[in-house]
Amino acid sequence: MMYRQKGSIGARIGALLLDGLILNVILGVAWIISPGLYLILSLLGMFLYYGICEGSSLHASLGKRMCGLIVVDRNGMPFGYGTAFLRALCRMLSGLCLGVGFLMGLFDPNGATLHDRLAGTFVASRIAMQPNVVPTPPPPQIEKGAAFMNPQIIGISGQFAGRAFPIAPQGTMMGREPASCDFVFSDGAQGISRNHCKLQFNPQTQMFILYDLGSTYGTFLGNGARVPQGQPAALRVGDEFYLGSRANVFRVSL
Repeated sequence: MMYRQKGSIGARIGALLLDGLILNVILGVAWIISPGLYLILSLLGMFLYYGICEGSSLHASLGKRMCGLIVVDRNGMPFGYGTAFLRALCRMLSGLCLGVGFLMGLFDPNGATLHDRLAGTFVASRIAMQPNVVPTPPPPQIEKGAAFMNPQIIGISGQFAGRAFPIAPQGTMMGREPASCDFVFSDGAQGISRNHCKLQFNPQTQMFILYDLGSTYGTFLGNGARVPQGQPAALRVGDEFYLGSRANVFRVSL
């Protein structure tokens, strides 16, 4: 599931206060158990707390969870422990610069703090979020003569250069997420989001319709124009488009 709606300032402040209370309780218990444990947690407690919680199946600290928030990557997808601990480390940097790193979230359209920017994450609303599904029209009826058409995507550069792939009647989704995409890039593909774009073919008009699904690096027409998120862009036979950069160029064909 993808999360796109940023968490409210009020919810984030509430989560910060709750997390602070939880950490103080943990430190209090540690002091009772052992002064040595208290010293260790005083130095590493915040790093371990946020890294473990946000990398787990909660994908949020306990305070964020109670305030209906979730921490996701720039594509709106939950992440693992590697990114979680990187964010926790960068969070300490946000605090070291007199809290300026936290205040940056007040002026960012996505509410991204310094540690969010460095780790490639942002805090989204868990309650109000819906999957990022771009509405698409139903597959058009194939008229007489259209059955002989063979709409294809042809790779011009990149991982799929020189290969041709048919476009499904309901459209073909392209990206790194094998669970939702028909056209799957390798997980380490540069400039490719998990759910990057969708391509459909209309046999009545013999036009291809390209949608960007909220990708991080963008979907572009052959002339370099970026396809706006959720808005259809029409392609003719032989037109080219690319994902992220010209390292991933494709051509549509019949």
